[in-house]
Amino acid sequence: MSSRRPSSVQPEDGQLKESLAVLISSTHSRIRPLPLTEIAKWLKLAVAKLGSYSAVAERIGLSPQMLRQFSNIERLSGPVQKLFQTKQLDSVDAATHLAMLPAGEQEVVARALASRKIDTNDIRAVIQLRQRGQRGPINSLLKRVSDSKAKQEYVAEFIVRGVISRTSIKRAFKRYIPDKEILGLELNGALGRLVLSKRGNEALARAARAMHVPLKNVISSILHDLG
Repeated sequence: MSSRRPSSVQPEDGQLKESLAVLISSTHSRIRPLPLTEIAKWLKLAVAKLGSYSAVAERIGLSPQMLRQFSNIERLSGPVQKLFQTKQLDSVDAATHLAMLPAGEQEVVARALASRKIDTNDIRAVIQLRQRGQRGPINSLLKRVSDSKAKQEYVAEFIVRGVISRTSIKRAFKRYIPDKEILGLELNGALGRLVLSKRGNEALARAARAMHVPLKNVISSILHDLG
């Protein structure tokens, strides 16, 4: 079955009606009749006819923010768009997150996603690592994310109040969490980041119960006497 494409010979109203019909059928169902690359073309046409994403969104009963996500396909490199064109990839969420990566990294991540070596959550994790300033080849970041999943790492961020050394903070945590279950402890100014194994996370939960505080408050309770 061939893809439907905007026709340059149709009357303007006919083009608009067809584009809106395509968008309705493609945005109100999880099973889309067309690949995202084709939907993006119809969306571009509809926006050109009506003047804005908001106007198109109002006509098809969708929020402008959600509708804009379909246009992210145009921010992807050619090889990645090809994966969407052939429906090896077909997730709006995946397209949105892939578009946040530099063009040179998109294909590596997209092919890993298409082969099911990673999922969309892993792409989010890679983007977060980049936003935190992590450098290096994209394959290294993918491996780090994959290894983290295999280890079942649990990350808790907290605020450091006052001037407290890393040694003192770790000593406080070790009162409740076995040292070998503390996989990492990072301090960046007033922001702290604690990385725990599954057993370490369970130990932290036990500490919260023993201290009669919610889990979200247990770290501040553990560090309370250090400030």
